[in-house]
Amino acid sequence: MNGMDYIQQILNDDDINILLQKSNQTYHLQSICINNSNFTSSEIELSCRLAFLLIGLSFHENTNPKWAEYAYKLLKNIHIKENEDREIFDKIMGYELDNVSLIYYFYLSSLALILDKTISARLDLKQFVDFEDVESSWSQRVLAGIFKALFFLIRKSDGFEDIRRAISEISNLQKEQVKFEDQYLNQFDVQTQKEEALILVGLYHTSKALTETAEYLINGYNYKKRIDNVVRQHIDIALDLIPSDVRLRDFISIINKDLQSLIRHSIWNGTAFQDQIKKLCEFKSSHNILELLPSQRQAMQQNLFDVYANASIVQMPTSAGKTMLAEFNIVLTKSLRKDAKVVYVVPSRALVNQVYFDLRKDLSAIGFNVERTSSASEIDPTEADFLIADDVDVIVSTPEKLDLLIRRSHPSVEDVSLFIIDEAHTIENGERGARLELLIAMLRRERPNAKYMLLSPFLLGNTEALKDWLGGGNIINVDWRPSEKIVIGLKVTKTKATFNLLPSAYSFDLYQENEQVIKNPYQLVSKTPKDRILEFSCRHFSSKGKTELILCKGKGSANNVAEKIYSWIGNNINSDEIHLVQKYIDEELGCSTSFSKFLGKGVAVHHAGLSDETKLLTEHLIRQGLINYVCATTTIAEGVNFPVSSVYFDTYQRGQHNLLSANDFWNIAGRSGRTMVDDFGKIILPFNTHTNAETGKAILSKGAEELTSVLAKLFLDREYILETLIKERGIEILMAEYTDAFSPIFQYFVHLLNVSNNELAVDIDDLFKDSLVYFMLDNEQQRNKFIDLCKQIYLTIQARYANNIGVLKYADKTGFSVPSVLKIMHQKATNPAIADLDTWNVNVMFNRRNAENLTEKIKAISELRETGLGTDDTTAPFNPELVAKMIIRWVKGDKINAISSIHPHFIDNDADKRLTQFVSYMNQLRFKASWGLSALEGIVKGNEDEMKDSYIPSYVYYGVDNNPALAMRMLGIPRSLSLSLSQIITGSISDYSFTKLRNIINSLSLNDWDSLKPTRSKLSGEEWKYIVSILMK
Repeated sequence: MNGMDYIQQILNDDDINILLQKSNQTYHLQSICINNSNFTSSEIELSCRLAFLLIGLSFHENTNPKWAEYAYKLLKNIHIKENEDREIFDKIMGYELDNVSLIYYFYLSSLALILDKTISARLDLKQFVDFEDVESSWSQRVLAGIFKALFFLIRKSDGFEDIRRAISEISNLQKEQVKFEDQYLNQFDVQTQKEEALILVGLYHTSKALTETAEYLINGYNYKKRIDNVVRQHIDIALDLIPSDVRLRDFISIINKDLQSLIRHSIWNGTAFQDQIKKLCEFKSSHNILELLPSQRQAMQQNLFDVYANASIVQMPTSAGKTMLAEFNIVLTKSLRKDAKVVYVVPSRALVNQVYFDLRKDLSAIGFNVERTSSASEIDPTEADFLIADDVDVIVSTPEKLDLLIRRSHPSVEDVSLFIIDEAHTIENGERGARLELLIAMLRRERPNAKYMLLSPFLLGNTEALKDWLGGGNIINVDWRPSEKIVIGLKVTKTKATFNLLPSAYSFDLYQENEQVIKNPYQLVSKTPKDRILEFSCRHFSSKGKTELILCKGKGSANNVAEKIYSWIGNNINSDEIHLVQKYIDEELGCSTSFSKFLGKGVAVHHAGLSDETKLLTEHLIRQGLINYVCATTTIAEGVNFPVSSVYFDTYQRGQHNLLSANDFWNIAGRSGRTMVDDFGKIILPFNTHTNAETGKAILSKGAEELTSVLAKLFLDREYILETLIKERGIEILMAEYTDAFSPIFQYFVHLLNVSNNELAVDIDDLFKDSLVYFMLDNEQQRNKFIDLCKQIYLTIQARYANNIGVLKYADKTGFSVPSVLKIMHQKATNPAIADLDTWNVNVMFNRRNAENLTEKIKAISELRETGLGTDDTTAPFNPELVAKMIIRWVKGDKINAISSIHPHFIDNDADKRLTQFVSYMNQLRFKASWGLSALEGIVKGNEDEMKDSYIPSYVYYGVDNNPALAMRMLGIPRSLSLSLSQIITGSISDYSFTKLRNIINSLSLNDWDSLKPTRSKLSGEEWKYIVSILMK
């Protein structure tokens, strides 16, 4: 039997196995703040002995990585600050040091590094506070100083400051050497003196390896030596000088591995191959990002930067560093072609802002110009000009806005080198997923030289087909997470709390489902079982700097939960930033609401019933660590990504009727655990009923779904679709029955017919081989059937509209379906209120005294399937005159509270309920109405070959009535400030650009702000300046 087999036999012993199971469970239970350290003295001793054995093996080559994990968890269950545990540890694992904690934290952090738990190592060392303790002898003092310096290098809690502390620690030893070294050596006889002197020299060389590593971490690319060689040389000398002290030699060998790990994970390592990437890394380091995450390093090692690959498909968990990899790819693309353009595509308008802020912060530091498309559904002349006024390097956009830019042949997307598709798994999400798939298919056909980078936490299944679809490339799979996930099924009574630790596909390995019961330490005031669980969770899992996200069924539910939490919390938070955001919200709405009141106690709501600006300001407070509780709806799954420590699922529903998919669940739950704050992300499921418990467990058991194409539904129902196509109104029937799949593919074929000028010479078969579904079908027979189906759809459309190519061109350029375009053309032909160009004058359309003109236009677009205006029922019964009046007052700058009084549905004494419903309705209305008015105006004013961009749709979307104020809104300026601040624009708007306007605003003095703020505003000029600094990046 060899040594490895012998160790495994020990680990298979029943008593040892029981201890390891208990260690694993206790390790995770401690993370949820349960003081359940029920290890006996004999178990602590056995834990120390077993950990000591496994540590000795873990740093050798070709050992089982599970052994290091066992050792790490065993050490985590030893409470070194408690006298009994410390004495046992010292007896078994101690050395010639007065402070045994040094050895404990040395082993703990070293094990974390070898396990790629770099963040855990840094968090563990935040608990070590004995940096001022002084050892009694000089050799102990030197070894202790080495350990402390190493801790600083690993911890990096203040970035470069901790690294400088490491250098200072060794420097102090060098100064003390003159005073203490001779005194120490003189106490020994000559032979012992020689041995001790050699040990000291060996320790000095070890300390030199640390200082060289520190200098490398500080100086980065300016460090001129091979750092790995320098460290190795000093460590080799140290080991040669200390031949007999086996324990000390082990310490030095482990220190060597620690230093090599720090070098390997440094932001400087492997990033010096391109000057702009070097500049980006230098900028990151100035913001205390001094190392790459293991996930980022792994991705780079999997040929992320292969310039010959058409596509890079990166599957990486949430919060594992995908954005920085995208930034590297952007920089590399620009290095290969100086005028390269990159388009970064995200699934939602909310996410556009977040990604834009992140990219702009980093890439502008190295001279790149990052812009975003506006959230409006159309392109107005100002946006059209501004997107090309500066040399824009990166554009952040939704798929829908990019699709529009492509269809309008806008110069900003004419020559794109790289498309980055974030949250790429949304390609399987209903109609929007189908449109994304067909958008990529269109890009591949019309931008054949472009490359692609797909980012997602979930891309399971046939990723080879995905790669082949994009023209070949690299599939990069990384499973490293910045924090472990722990799923807790929670039951609470007045006297006790029961924690069920649940296994799942994305959390830690449990030997079995584990239940732990503790005494309830809180005086709960809630009456119902579910509220009691929520109150316990809020008191137990949230603390200063740690945010709990509570997922609620809808907007009203989120408000109600926030009200409950507010009532449970004692004191208000004294924060100037919170007070300012509260003032802003009340001024924006035009009255006081609970939304601002909640913030005073660190409670926030986040849902569609808030304005974009309020949500962005709330997210800012969350990132500042000022919000402890966020009550949000489950639609946040594809929205923003702010840092939270724990996620509480008050519901498993998405919207009114649908259950959360496993992907949606983990997309939300995966955000739990703040980087550099939490070792564990807590996912809390209320087990208030048997049904709720079973539903939660069922979602957990699924794991992520395999990637599929929405268009596959058409293939599955092929026979029925072919039968329906030949009917007189077959196309209309299929569009109604297959809204997710048929409508997008219909629009795609319209575009193909348009760009091919209806020529039959086009290779029809080839057109349909660009879709993902074609690559995902199992065999050639299925693919041929799919092509035949698509060909029949294509030919049916072609035959039906062959004599009316103008309709197809309008449909292609507006994004509206052919039936909708025909309805608009009918309105143009029969309704003077639509066809008369004078009625499209801004002053006529947005006339406070006469809404009749806009009412006619709202009535016309309400009949279009795409706007959905005429189908709104219980939320706000459709009334075109009232809708027109609301839009007019919105465009004229009225307060939201005042506008809500127009519609009888929103007359409610409860301001929170009224404004939540109204803001949600208004957010939908301004988007739908602006899109419908754009199509209506474009067809009335333009021709099929050229759609003229107009300001009217953007006025409706942004709530302004002139071009300078519109430019302010596009920059992110709040609606109530945009009119007064737009005074900085003198002369023609065409003389400006996004960059020029930002520079002017950023240069304004406080006196300027005082003179430019809204006349009746309760915010000072200085306060407005701060609000704008958050909203406009």
